[in-house]
Amino acid sequence: MTTTAARTTTAAGPVRTPLTDWTLHVRGSLDDLPPDVPTAARDALRDGLPVHVPTTALAALVAAGLAGDVTVDAHEEHVAWVAATPWELRTRIPRPADGERARLVLEGVQTVGRVVVDGEVRLEVADMFRRHVVELGVSHGPDGDPTHGPGGSAPAWDVRVEVDPVLPVAQAAEAADPLPRADIYELPYNQVRTMACSFGWDWGPVTMTGGLWRPVLLETWSGARFEEVRLSAGWDADRAAGTLDFRATTSGTAGAAHVVVRVAGREVAAGAITPRAGAAAPGGGADRDAGDGAVVGGAVVHDVARWDPVGLGSPALHDVVLELVDSAGAVLDRAVRRVGFRDLRLRCEPDAVGESFELHVNGRRAWVRGFNWIPPHVTPEVVTSDHLRHLVGEAVGAGANLLRVWGGGVVESDAFYDVCDELGVMVWQDFPFACAAYPEDEATREQVAAEVHDAVVRVGHRASLVLWCGCNENLWGHEDWGWKDVLAGRPWGAGYYHRLLPELLAELDPARPYVPGSPFSPGGEDGDPHPNDPTRGITHHWDTWNELDHTAFEQRTSRFAAEFGWQAPASWPVLVRALGGEPDGPDDERLGRLQKAYRGMESLDRGVADHHRERPTDGRGWFHATQLVQAGAVRSSIGRFRSLHDTCSGAVWWQLDDDWPALSWSVLDVAGRRKLAWYAMRDVLAPRAVLPTAPDAPAGLTLVNDLAEPWPARGRVTVVTARGDVLHEEGVDVVVPADGHVAVEPSRAAPGAIAHADAVVVTVDGRRAVRWLRGDLVLGTPDVRAEVVVERTADPATVVLEVRAVDLVRDLVVLAETDARLADVVVDRQLVTLLPGERARLEVRAARAGEVTDAQWSALLACTGRLRATPR
Repeated sequence: MTTTAARTTTAAGPVRTPLTDWTLHVRGSLDDLPPDVPTAARDALRDGLPVHVPTTALAALVAAGLAGDVTVDAHEEHVAWVAATPWELRTRIPRPADGERARLVLEGVQTVGRVVVDGEVRLEVADMFRRHVVELGVSHGPDGDPTHGPGGSAPAWDVRVEVDPVLPVAQAAEAADPLPRADIYELPYNQVRTMACSFGWDWGPVTMTGGLWRPVLLETWSGARFEEVRLSAGWDADRAAGTLDFRATTSGTAGAAHVVVRVAGREVAAGAITPRAGAAAPGGGADRDAGDGAVVGGAVVHDVARWDPVGLGSPALHDVVLELVDSAGAVLDRAVRRVGFRDLRLRCEPDAVGESFELHVNGRRAWVRGFNWIPPHVTPEVVTSDHLRHLVGEAVGAGANLLRVWGGGVVESDAFYDVCDELGVMVWQDFPFACAAYPEDEATREQVAAEVHDAVVRVGHRASLVLWCGCNENLWGHEDWGWKDVLAGRPWGAGYYHRLLPELLAELDPARPYVPGSPFSPGGEDGDPHPNDPTRGITHHWDTWNELDHTAFEQRTSRFAAEFGWQAPASWPVLVRALGGEPDGPDDERLGRLQKAYRGMESLDRGVADHHRERPTDGRGWFHATQLVQAGAVRSSIGRFRSLHDTCSGAVWWQLDDDWPALSWSVLDVAGRRKLAWYAMRDVLAPRAVLPTAPDAPAGLTLVNDLAEPWPARGRVTVVTARGDVLHEEGVDVVVPADGHVAVEPSRAAPGAIAHADAVVVTVDGRRAVRWLRGDLVLGTPDVRAEVVVERTADPATVVLEVRAVDLVRDLVVLAETDARLADVVVDRQLVTLLPGERARLEVRAARAGEVTDAQWSALLACTGRLRATPR
């Protein structure tokens, strides 16, 4: 196949042509495929399957309907043959005009293989995270090049990208030098530089594949050009102005070329090109021209708006244009980057508790409210910009201001960073190391150094990127998971996290904070202090999910809680589709396929048993119960960490999203649909929130204010029984300072009121939280009465349910998604607690909402307890 993609170019200089049209082939004989490979797939692959790059073998086969989709309903074993097959992607590239230079730029190859041009191996690849360059040389006229065809027409280059099965490569490396990893992971993902979670994780399937997972470009040019551009934007509060540092490397600039830098159309800096001797081509290319050069400079940029995180101001962005200009003023090349000007600091300072861990943006602490982010699909290249915008938008809608990109995935895409920049979402980016010891041989060190360089060049200018992190849980694993005995003194990755990565970042991206890992305790690298010390640095909290009730969070402390969570199944429509029908109950064997966590079903069952006297035996009852327990864990954990407002400065839930229809810790499933826990998140992650816990106040709650202005909070405290009998009520009228909190409790309660109460309810400025004073097993699940009015609107797809509580109604929800007609439903409110006589309005949107009768709407309402909802 010959590429036909449209060309893209700057106003001057190189032409960059996306190479999108390829064919996918089995490398070798189709007879070598396993017998269970579908006949349709064999037939389609016989002459090559046309594919659109970026893609991998698995993604292409799923898109063509030739392999099952594990993100919908397929079993991972049904696509295992794809990982075991050697593949080849082919295209033909027309040669450029006479005298032009050309090169092939591969933004991402997954993972092990080679690039072959006209039958010659031009590049060996073994790293999914790197950008690779193949120099194709200079095109000559017909008299000077005997390979040209009749009449002087330029032939095309034949390009093949061969990808080998990655598992045998990893297994061979494991046999030669075994290295430990978390015990629950059998496959040696740590022995090859690829996305760890594709080898299977405790929330995802085994879906190893190969291909061109990021774009491929043909670059052609005949004169000078930018080779690389790096920018770093800051903010000078004293001058109320932006700051900009830039570095550019060039080729072909032997003449008197210089660089002009413009922001918002205004020239802010210029610099002459100085010769650059002995520079190696990034990405493995050939030596450059004698005219290689570099320019380094900086500028103060006035009259620009500052970039602030969401909730603290506007995330203003500005285009920075760098132009390579010759002595006559002609523009030879142009590079454009969008930046945000902001000041960024990480403060780790000793104090009375231990040592703080605080992100400060533009001179003030940003109390971090966030989610961990995993690849939102088993083949990340298929994730669209619209889906990314939906997921990040849902995080913001839930109150988040940060996403932590976890180290078992990838350095995220440009499209992801575009959305985060625009919405003001801070990004913590792990480097791709997770839950394992990693080899430190010279070849791997060179690969890692190239990965860091490529990552910084690609996303280092991003306003949203606030923290680099060396690894996920490797420091903790080395200390506590028995690795030391296995390693017997051998290298295990510490050289990356404590030396190589920070040294490279000090040169490439010095203005941005870096930490060696998560969890991590500042002050040492040999286990002292312990890497998961709750008095300093970053902590992970997993004993709750693994061993305890989620109420144990209420005794936890942290300076910055970066991982903690609780599971629930995917939304009902996604779960039912994955199982091929409704689950029969908690013991349905089909659920086991979607549960990847060690003892995961046991922990789910324990959570239900700790909060429900009667274990649900039917599928819908189990679904509702597990969703309620996850929502309760959200309140217990984030409520606790945010109530420690002065000594804790961040809470990052594990996890936001999913890559298949899992039983997992996510609050959005693989389709981007909300679990009930998302609504609990919206309550406890709000910048101004009422939290159902308060340190040192047994019957208290906390008002917390993360905004820059004080919060004059007015409302009431109500002391009630489980039936809703009011034992005491008093007003609330307090001012919560900016970046501050206030504990609220019934200070003037009548003697004995608390002793006889079941709950304290705080309602302030339309926000409500409940502190339950007795455990759920003590409270039980009483019959609860409510009256329902169904309002039909002018829009037949929108229905409003007005619910009036007769008794105390706890965690009122509408389980509309369990009706097959309402699989697309969106509900504006869930998990609403009403005192007797109070009303709530729930807006429900679904294409077929008008088909549901009033009685059916009432039957879809539920709460903690047995709800008797009657239409009126």
